[in-house]
Amino acid sequence: MRQGVLWLTGLSGAGKSTVAGLVRDGLPADGGRPVLLDGDRLREVLPVKLGYEREDRLRLAMFYARLANNLAAQGHLVICSTISLFHQVQAWNRDNTPGYLEVWLRVPVSELSERDGRSALYNAEAGSHVVGLDSAAEFPLAPDLIIDNYGDTTPDKAAEQVLAMATRKASQ
Repeated sequence: MRQGVLWLTGLSGAGKSTVAGLVRDGLPADGGRPVLLDGDRLREVLPVKLGYEREDRLRLAMFYARLANNLAAQGHLVICSTISLFHQVQAWNRDNTPGYLEVWLRVPVSELSERDGRSALYNAEAGSHVVGLDSAAEFPLAPDLIIDNYGDTTPDKAAEQVLAMATRKASQ
């Protein structure tokens, strides 16, 4: 896959950034031009600071979708790791982005709360507002791939699954 959007989504702490980086690093060196967009890093560089209420999160998710779409239209393979759990955004991506592939990194909340000795149930920057707990998460309705990213599934194994799926889809 040399052009399009690999959209990695899931709850906070699901491993999106780690898996996205491994996917980028695992791409064949065939002249493709991958771009990694990470939702947390994008929040840091935006000139306008948005909050974590539904309206602000939806606004950011649509910005990420449009940015990924624009970069893909210029010939890039965009790997976007973002929570962005809105059916409206998922549908917009499918309707507007050729080469769009959606990956849901699914992890139970009980597992998230134990990861890295930190609690995914509390986001220090966002206070106690966490998607999926005190606001509704709209999990993907028709992802191209679901990875249960916990237990025996390591980040490397998850990245291998994403790369295998992208290769299969690109050859169809």
